Amino acid sequence: MKATVKGRYEGDKATAAATLALAAAGDLRLRASATDAAFAAGPSLDGLTLTLEKPGAFLLDLKPHNQDVRFQFMNSATVLDKRVSLTYTHSTSLAPAAPKPVYDTAKNAWEFAVARKFDAGDVVRGTYQASTKQLGLEWTRSSSIGGSFKVATTFDLSDQSKAPKLVAESTWNYEI
Repeated sequence: MKATVKGRYEGDKATAAATLALAAAGDLRLRASATDAAFAAGPSLDGLTLTLEKPGAFLLDLKPHNQDVRFQFMNSATVLDKRVSLTYTHSTSLAPAAPKPVYDTAKNAWEFAVARKFDAGDVVRGTYQASTKQLGLEWTRSSSIGGSFKVATTFDLSDQSKAPKLVAESTWNYEI
């Protein structure tokens, strides 16, 4: 296991920040960052950011103090013999959502899911299946005006050499 600690102090702004990064399983990285706000008035969640990252594939940021979540998916493609980098970022604020654990006795393994529904009809869902080591993230929107869509990705954590599976669906309903 490899760990990296970084610190920074900016005298002109009187701010400080520290980051602890760990190489988790395979090529996943777990990072915890804190600004001076986390320690100024005693220990708190203010200024704390937790990040799970697979460099070049995805990044998930969580700020516990205000429940902000940022998803970022990265990939590249060759277009007309030129390498083009693609990045999609989505940020949202999650209200308290309790994870739902399920134990599958046939597989002798746990499954976890957490979902959050928003007023506009958006749903963000995360799942983990311990038996297959599949991590899934999904964003769906249902709209009677503009149709519906779903963007989902699945990561096979048991085989880091596999590229994440990315699915984008869109549905339009018309009355004739």
